[in-house]
Amino acid sequence: MNRVERRPSRYKPYLWAVGTDLETLPIDELVGQRYRVVAPYIWLDTQPDQRPSAPDTFSAEAMPYLKAHAHRLHVPGLYSVLERTGAAPILLLENAPIHPQAGELLPDLAAGLFSASPLRQANWLWQLWELWEMLMELGLARSLLIPNNLRVDGWRLRLLELVPEDEPPTLADLAELWRSLLSPLHQSVSEPLRLLVNKLDASDIDPGTLALELNQILLSQAATVSTRLALSGATAQGPTQPRNEDACWPLGTQPDGGLQVAMVCDGVGGHDGGEVASQLAVQSLQIQLQALLAETQNELRGLPPQVIMQQIEAVIRIVNELINFQNDNHGWVGRQRMGTTLVMAVVLPQRVQTDEGWERVNEVYLAHVGDSRAYWITPDYCHALTVDDDIAGREVMAGRQTWPVALERSDAGALTQSIGTRSGDHLTPHIQRFIFDETGILLLCSDGLSDNYRIEDAWANYIGLIIKDIVTLDSAVASWVELANQKNGHDNTAVVLMQHKLLAQPQAAGATPVGVGAQQETATPAGAKLYGESLPQDEDVSTPAMAKPPRGVPRWVLAVSGSALLVGLLGWWWLASRAPEMPDVPEVTPEMPAP
Repeated sequence: MNRVERRPSRYKPYLWAVGTDLETLPIDELVGQRYRVVAPYIWLDTQPDQRPSAPDTFSAEAMPYLKAHAHRLHVPGLYSVLERTGAAPILLLENAPIHPQAGELLPDLAAGLFSASPLRQANWLWQLWELWEMLMELGLARSLLIPNNLRVDGWRLRLLELVPEDEPPTLADLAELWRSLLSPLHQSVSEPLRLLVNKLDASDIDPGTLALELNQILLSQAATVSTRLALSGATAQGPTQPRNEDACWPLGTQPDGGLQVAMVCDGVGGHDGGEVASQLAVQSLQIQLQALLAETQNELRGLPPQVIMQQIEAVIRIVNELINFQNDNHGWVGRQRMGTTLVMAVVLPQRVQTDEGWERVNEVYLAHVGDSRAYWITPDYCHALTVDDDIAGREVMAGRQTWPVALERSDAGALTQSIGTRSGDHLTPHIQRFIFDETGILLLCSDGLSDNYRIEDAWANYIGLIIKDIVTLDSAVASWVELANQKNGHDNTAVVLMQHKLLAQPQAAGATPVGVGAQQETATPAGAKLYGESLPQDEDVSTPAMAKPPRGVPRWVLAVSGSALLVGLLGWWWLASRAPEMPDVPEVTPEMPAP
């Protein structure tokens, strides 16, 4: 995407206002002839088609929201700054934990824990640890210690505000937070957490071991839930394109026992270069991931998330060097160099020791580079899981522009990184781990579908029919592709859906969990064809067992290396035989160093 993209004017966002003396503003008052007060600190933008005001330079209070842009899954962003005479400016935050239709704050963590299942409770505790590590790096970890600042939106934790700190908090402060949350927790979650708190009080645990034991709490709860997976994907050339530079896996429905990986690649490059890069990336990743998954299934202990993330990153870097080598080998420079975006979900079964014996838990590792996206969709919400690698995002994280202003740049959608266009020194894959605690759809797509907010506007018309098995997964994929062709139509499209269904719902807090073996089944739901359309234009859319990581080099690393060599030789032969020359193409904008 390399064009101005703006929310439809019917979309009126609710904003969280940060500033002094705001609680006294009367309801329905219009601030700055634009923002209507709907509740204390909650304002509605009545003119979303107009650029929000922003200063030339940002205050120390505003900068954290810009720096944390890459973490939009959990953190709000800076929408506008309203200057005031004789008082500090007002910060207006978008992507805040406010219900998009009701305009009310989402529940706080303490309240949400009382009605959450043990698995969701453990999931929130793990996210809390991930946020702690991330915010410590940004000097914002104290934001987690403020009462009512942590909010829950279905499965995910969200922050209401960010608070800079003069002195970083300690693990003792985190232990105090966990201690305050023990009472609503299910016994199977509270008891191991209490042991962790005691160890923190006694300074008897280091952060690495703490992460491993907290992860074991989450995996133990996930092992009580049985799940079923189904995958299907498709790609289309589009009504105006001469060729298809998108590629995906699987094509059609993934058969039983097949590779449980979903991939979407969107090629960049001239002539057939983008097409070659995307196809090569998909084929190479399939071979390497088959080796990775085969070897990890033979591990007697579960592998820590950080280890798996490092290995997935290594696989992506091998693919990057393979494509980069082809560019160098042909002497292609600048706009001639081919590359591809990537969004990929890898389902990795982990062995977990439970009271009933060894069980399997499905972890989902999501990796992305570029602007191909992933969404988690349920009947209640649609959550974007990725943040694009583009110029607009780079400008925000550099502290130069707010997100709404950056989106209006003519080069807003130009990529700051892709796979294969440059050496691995310039590549930073984004990798996340998820254990889904509810039934839903993981949607991966290229920008041929996600452009112009098509998914955000249309998801509600599609998801119910898929979740209830009224339509087949193949039909759902075909309908998303058709939506892209009809409503966008300017690009190729690739879509992969991963349906995640809980066969045994986790118990609510206070109930005794039943040990149900976590099994992975691949099935294709049956049903009729999908007839979903986008929303009308006039409608508002608002462990001890894991205490030490495995030693030595896993055997599958050797298999991955051998596969890479084979793929490199095959790729070199294939590319040399079909792409002798390539004309100029738009240049991928170099990524700027982090501020």
